[in-house]
Amino acid sequence: MPSAIANSPPKSLNVAIIGSGLGGLSAAIALRRQGHHVTVYERYDFANEVGASLSVASNGSRFLEQWKVDIPAVKPVVLQKLVMHEWSSGEVKGEYGLGDYKARFGTEYFNFHRIDMHNVLLDTVKAESSDEMGPQGEIVVNHKALEVLPEKGIIKFENGNTATADLIIAADGIRSLTRTSIGITPQVESSTSCCYRCIIQSSKLHELGLSEFVLSNGIEFWGGFGINKIVMSACHDGETISCYCFYPASFNGLSKDGWNISASPEELIATYPDLDPRLHALFTHATDIKMWRLYIHQPYPYWHKSIVGLLGDAAHPMLPDQSQGFCMALEDAGALGHIFSEEFRDIWENDVGKGLELYEEVRKERASRVQAASARARTDLSERIGWSSSTDRPGKLTIEEVCGYDMLAHIRQIVVDRSSTQV
Repeated sequence: MPSAIANSPPKSLNVAIIGSGLGGLSAAIALRRQGHHVTVYERYDFANEVGASLSVASNGSRFLEQWKVDIPAVKPVVLQKLVMHEWSSGEVKGEYGLGDYKARFGTEYFNFHRIDMHNVLLDTVKAESSDEMGPQGEIVVNHKALEVLPEKGIIKFENGNTATADLIIAADGIRSLTRTSIGITPQVESSTSCCYRCIIQSSKLHELGLSEFVLSNGIEFWGGFGINKIVMSACHDGETISCYCFYPASFNGLSKDGWNISASPEELIATYPDLDPRLHALFTHATDIKMWRLYIHQPYPYWHKSIVGLLGDAAHPMLPDQSQGFCMALEDAGALGHIFSEEFRDIWENDVGKGLELYEEVRKERASRVQAASARARTDLSERIGWSSSTDRPGKLTIEEVCGYDMLAHIRQIVVDRSSTQV
């Protein structure tokens, strides 16, 4: 006989998401598609969105496709290869082809500009209600969340306002105040590395005779065995080239916090005196040069309390060396969308916290593994997926493990295993 739950109407939750970064917006899309009413609270007003390139492997891009995000509007570059260069001469030392990537993993390996992605996700959250997309999401700006009361489902904001919700998802970043509200004190240390990021227009590279960097359609690396590393890739329909440039924190004694500290081309070049001269030429004409302080967070003891769950950098901040930070946030959002769906409604129907308990079980171990692998890859390029191989060292994170992951099958298996232990 069908259960009462199976015959009852779908339950729609009132969901509050703290933070409208990429992870928060992704969660909003995933949850509205399951029929939930989602409100996103943002501390600012979107006037200062910044960033450079953003690579999205198939473990993230498959969710963008499932959610019907307008990927062409994000102006992607489809990545075709990883290229390893000798530091000083620029000679190609190795190449990992991605020509069969979609056939192997189901979706493309994309490179986007962060601002393009943010704009399209924001539009997707605010898109009109429909049977496929669910209820239209609401964005509330200038609401900085200072505290949550998990047992009461209350959020307190700096402006004196409060909000209540059935489910609260904290996507408020690496300095999450919500994380503190649910009792987590991060174990964090400064990395021995800092990073510059910069961009340059492809048209300028053509003028400089550096067209090979425009036409590559790959992620290109210099260094990476030790602290110094340059990572270059194209985004924004190939019109923009982005560089991430890692260096020892001791070089300039950077102690300022943040990821948006202005720097000059001269400072950037002086950091790498023996680097490939072609990159010196690029740096001379680069724009939007920013310094970025890096930190290492140990995995947190838990990710949720009652009806409050953490997502993205609030849950698992990681170094950028696996290019998996946004992908892990997409996986978090994807897990929430799967779990708070009709298929698993009997788990959370009467206790939303049970849904978050399953979310943590699905996500925490995998994200923590990627977090640790990202830290190892900071000074060892052979740990980076694509270059890594499980034959080098047992247990090494590989592209197959990351990109071939079937989340829904994982969730279903956990639910089956739970049922078998309760019989």
